[in-house]
Amino acid sequence: MKIGLALGGGGAKGFAHLGVLRVLKDAGIDCDVVAGTSIGALVGVIYASGSIEKFEEYAANISRAELALRLGPSWPVMGLFSGDYIEKILQDFVPERNIEELKKPFAALSVDLKKAEVVTFKEGDLRTAVHASVSIPGLFKPLIYEDKVLVDGGVLESVPVAAARELGARVVIAVDLLSDISNSPDQEDGSWSIMEIVQRSSIIAQRRLNQFRYEKDRPEILIQPRVSHVKVMDFHRGREIIKCGIKAAEQVLPELLGLLNMS
Repeated sequence: MKIGLALGGGGAKGFAHLGVLRVLKDAGIDCDVVAGTSIGALVGVIYASGSIEKFEEYAANISRAELALRLGPSWPVMGLFSGDYIEKILQDFVPERNIEELKKPFAALSVDLKKAEVVTFKEGDLRTAVHASVSIPGLFKPLIYEDKVLVDGGVLESVPVAAARELGARVVIAVDLLSDISNSPDQEDGSWSIMEIVQRSSIIAQRRLNQFRYEKDRPEILIQPRVSHVKVMDFHRGREIIKCGIKAAEQVLPELLGLLNMS
């Protein structure tokens, strides 16, 4: 029985995936296939390569001061950041060049702005696949690939349950980073920043899409870390965010173990 992992998008909220993966590892659960959207694609490919513990240590130590330089500021024509540093991270943590070389089957989702459709990479150059998947519109420049203009897969599918099933998973463990929107920005009405307005609007839309998709194909296990207080660019809060993932995974672990024992 293949266990699939579907890691959702959400910018810095995605460091919660690392906490989830730690809990799964400690419980002796090794997922067979991995699908990821946006930050979920980045964490997912590192997991599929076998370097997740090293990356967790890295994520826990990112400082606010170095964050902007790591992301690669660009002239803001198509995005505030180039996104090239994603490929630098991949060079550091993923020795493989092609998806087929990874230790586990892997898929990364992006969206083609020209055709308004999801593009799923399941083979080929993994740096292209992940770079495209993490290209949050407005923040990162789209990736021009062949005849496509690729952006973050979360525009249309922020939790790639279907992609995990396409890789052969019979049991899908999905991590949804956008289900919790309980905490509004701290500012009073009328004082929200442009970034907060854009980010919250996007999260609301993606959340509704997720609810619609779950009605048609709900994952067997749904993990929903409480990370509404984490902003998309809060990568300097790695340790705190990882703990949110640990807590959420521990809450569903008895259900997951029961399911696996029955199968």
